[in-house]
Amino acid sequence: MSDARSPTWLDRIEELAREHPELTAFTFTGGGGETLSWRDLSRRIAGIAQLFAARGVTQGSTVCLRLPNCTAFVLGAFAAWRLGATVLPLRWDMPAPEREHVLALGKPVVTVSETGDVAGELAAPEMLAAPAVDPAGLPPPLPASPAWMIASGGSTGTPKLISPDGDTLLGEGGMRVSGGPSRFADNANHRHPVHLCCAPLYHTHAFSLLFRTLVEDFRVVLMPKFEAEQFLDIVEQERVSFFAIVPTMVIRLLASPTIHSRDLSSVENAILGAGATPDWAVRQWIDVIGGDTLLMGYGMSEGLTASFIRGSEWLERPGSVGQSLLSDVRVVDEDGEDVATGEVGELYFKPKGGGEHAFQYFGDARIRSLPGGWASVGDLGKLDADGYMYIVDRRTDMIVSGGANVFVSEVEAALLGHADVLDVAVVGLPDPEWGRRVHAIVVPKPGALRDGLGEELRAHAKTRLASYKAPRSVEFVETLGRSEAGKLNRQALVRAREGEQA
Repeated sequence: MSDARSPTWLDRIEELAREHPELTAFTFTGGGGETLSWRDLSRRIAGIAQLFAARGVTQGSTVCLRLPNCTAFVLGAFAAWRLGATVLPLRWDMPAPEREHVLALGKPVVTVSETGDVAGELAAPEMLAAPAVDPAGLPPPLPASPAWMIASGGSTGTPKLISPDGDTLLGEGGMRVSGGPSRFADNANHRHPVHLCCAPLYHTHAFSLLFRTLVEDFRVVLMPKFEAEQFLDIVEQERVSFFAIVPTMVIRLLASPTIHSRDLSSVENAILGAGATPDWAVRQWIDVIGGDTLLMGYGMSEGLTASFIRGSEWLERPGSVGQSLLSDVRVVDEDGEDVATGEVGELYFKPKGGGEHAFQYFGDARIRSLPGGWASVGDLGKLDADGYMYIVDRRTDMIVSGGANVFVSEVEAALLGHADVLDVAVVGLPDPEWGRRVHAIVVPKPGALRDGLGEELRAHAKTRLASYKAPRSVEFVETLGRSEAGKLNRQALVRAREGEQA
């Protein structure tokens, strides 16, 4: 590589293709399966980049990938980055009005979808049909800044795009997976560290980790969607060394009848993040995976901060997500005044050493802020005397019932501890006496629904929570409509039930 320019992620991909062209880089387990060597990966990317360029993609433009987890998603993203374009991953099943709103904000030059059924879209099969090209005969890759934009806000209000700080230039530590999954090599079998990606790629965490580990010379195995038994099969068969999962996945894994007989000894780092996990589930998962293997994380698409804590350290500080790595932290009350150590308030962050947060919003959205460069996404939490953070809830999810604050994550954790509960969402519904009453929407385990189960759950909650926090009403449903990333649209759940009460 020339010293005249800074190397990019694509320079590194092409370098790896020259170093070990025949080794496997990527495997997709869905649709009959597909495996790409490093040579295949770099040449398919180069060919699709030519197709994108012919359709007007240039440095600084945007390419939208409206696709489920698949090979086309991975190739399309790298092809866009080769041209210096920003990637906008988007849920393939997003309702048309919301999709049109997001695309109007992102203004992509090319949008790739499964079938190209929307006017102007490029169908994934047509993209994949682009002839492979030796990248050595093409102009060098261009840096993309920002590397990606993420659609957010569908669960809390009008959708917006978040453009975090970050580009596709290689930098010291920039491509290291946070927490440091170590490189290793099995010279006898020519195997590289294996990253199993099981979460949807439209989600920031899965998206960023898949591409960063490929650039790190990991072999990536991508699942079309998470299924507990298949996930465990792949970990064993592929000797997976690294994966990242969300709380709903952990709870499903812990419910697996085979979990305690599985060989998970190859796993070096297992990240758990993207939401609150009940303490009982964390303890059980540590028993399965090991305290030094588990890495719990906290962050947000805006990049205001990031923190990590090992499972072994978490046992000493249950509930903590670690110390902020990027930013100073304040915890404030409704008036913006600092609260005492250990008290719950809204978390605000400011870059360490001064400066401003570098993310950008597109759409009708503004960050919550305080004078002096402090910003918040509305998370409620507390700090201990050593600066360890504890996340309690989202400010918008908290229920004020009878003048008392009820944190829905705390109530959900209590209910998930009941043997007959598969999933649960807690919301606040209008109530003439309490203002808002605590209402539990429960998915029971198969065959568990019976007369009196609602009262059993209320009594169960009262053994673990103050009585005012226990749900005053319970309903049972077949599904909560979670996204594949485990996220809920609480506002939609509340609106549906408020309409029924009207």
